[in-house]
Amino acid sequence: MAKTAATTDTMNETRDHAARLVEQSFVFNTTEAPAHEINGKYIMDFTGSGPLTNRLIDEYRKEGYNAILIPQGFLDPANMGPVANTMEAALRVFGRWNTFVADHADDMMLLTKRESFDKAQKSGRIGLLVGTHNAGEIFRTLDDINFFYTEVGLRHALLTCFGQNRIGTSADEGDGRDGGLTRFGRAVVERMNSLGMAVDVSHCGLKTRRETMDASSKPVLITHGNAAAICPTSRNNSDEMLKAMAATGGVIGLMFWRPMVRLEDPVTVEHVLDHFDHVCQLIGPRHVGLGLEIPMVGFDACENSMGPARQVSYLKQVRSMDIPELCGIDRVRTLVEGLLRRGYSDQDIAGILGGNFVRVFKEIFVA
Repeated sequence: MAKTAATTDTMNETRDHAARLVEQSFVFNTTEAPAHEINGKYIMDFTGSGPLTNRLIDEYRKEGYNAILIPQGFLDPANMGPVANTMEAALRVFGRWNTFVADHADDMMLLTKRESFDKAQKSGRIGLLVGTHNAGEIFRTLDDINFFYTEVGLRHALLTCFGQNRIGTSADEGDGRDGGLTRFGRAVVERMNSLGMAVDVSHCGLKTRRETMDASSKPVLITHGNAAAICPTSRNNSDEMLKAMAATGGVIGLMFWRPMVRLEDPVTVEHVLDHFDHVCQLIGPRHVGLGLEIPMVGFDACENSMGPARQVSYLKQVRSMDIPELCGIDRVRTLVEGLLRRGYSDQDIAGILGGNFVRVFKEIFVA
């Protein structure tokens, strides 16, 4: 009985410690995937047209977020390719989110400058960093990059998402068809660097990733991905790639998304922690952050999530996309409890929760 009581006390202490760390840290999810509730049902918002309500703000506060990056995708769920009239869709989606932030100025603010992160934390507002999942569809010319930076507040862009675009090749195309960073792509990276817009290679093929890291004068990000040494999918990152990213000064956001955590069942929080251990031991915890890319309720709860997933080669056999214990408002605290059990320091955990990405975005931004 005494041993059981002692174990319970230890668990409670760890839970309380985790809650304090989340409360005291700047928590930044660099791949937020909102799910919208419509008539009591949840849907994934692939096109960026779902209803924006106070429920989202309430969820972000309950999870403990200080900042989120939503990389808008403008994807057609029928084939996971870009929607028709992508530029029109992009302007509509960015406009809706920017208006939502402006209409809720007591609760949210845009993260566009180095000082924005400190302002968000001091004011208690949730910071939104405007990003996109597929730069190749909206960066038709270099002038488009300036337009989205200046007029929309875009501060982040994944170079590719699915397939080939004018910038480079995505991971789902496979190594044999990865043509690498195009000539236009190199100019895009240079322009993004000069403006202070973050370059993200999360969905890029291996050759495109490597060449982007070679071409960039600023840190290169992998906002959402895991370790291929633990879960070998085309989207996950080899040890060589992780070291190359760290050499640029970049940070990787590790994911809770089940298909990127483990290919066999069961999949638990311990398997997610294995990715944190592997990457932190390989390149150091200062290069690690959060890029969950899963809605708070989970993908499985969303009626329209599995159909589009089947369009992606490495997801065709997936039966579930969630890890139940990492769904819900306590998921970040659950992760932190696990990191504490595995011996991570408070300082390292604070960096993983958001401090590392804040540091690097401040380095990337020019003002």
